[in-house]
Amino acid sequence: MSGQPTRSYLIIASAIVIAGILISASLFIAVGGATKTTTTTITTTSIKTVTSTSTIVQSAFTCLKEVPQGAVMSAYSNSTSQGYSVTYSNGTEDFFPLNSCPVPVTPDNFAVDSAIETNPRFIAAENGSNYEAANGGSSLSLSIQSNNSTGRYGIFNFILYGSEKVYPCGGSYWTFNQLGLIQVTIPINSTGSLQFARMEVQTNGLPSTVILCTTTTG
Repeated sequence: MSGQPTRSYLIIASAIVIAGILISASLFIAVGGATKTTTTTITTTSIKTVTSTSTIVQSAFTCLKEVPQGAVMSAYSNSTSQGYSVTYSNGTEDFFPLNSCPVPVTPDNFAVDSAIETNPRFIAAENGSNYEAANGGSSLSLSIQSNNSTGRYGIFNFILYGSEKVYPCGGSYWTFNQLGLIQVTIPINSTGSLQFARMEVQTNGLPSTVILCTTTTG
């Protein structure tokens, strides 16, 4: 066995600071054990709440692909592409690159995400671009739950990816660059239902992305 170090990577995409609390939106990939870890953080900038939709004339478009409940979703990455793979019950497999539509989601996530993506304020925030649901490739029905003095909220993140490869940890590992973030906050009532009529949409210049680069020996 070679004594050369190998690298593994843990990416928490769109880690958002809300009221001084760091909340992680989605876990992309984790491999191997850790003996030494360095952390790179790209901070969020330029937060804007979207309230007006008067200038929006485009039709609603959802960047989503509903997959059956029994399908198995996982992350994939190679030298030219990365994203989500979906294996269906009949053994067939589909691949969904991270920087293009659609994003595979469970039926529960599809119901929530499609309601968000067809909302006029969300369409206004997209401004002609296609932001991807951060809960793509995940079985979690709710991206984030936040509790504070004003109530309980569901927080959903949508990321605009570019086509440029970035190498945050050096070596061969890469990911697509991120160009923007839309954060949707929806109150949760006493029965656990999302109150879409009171949803708030914010656009950020860039997501705050925490990248943990781990070197493992042995």
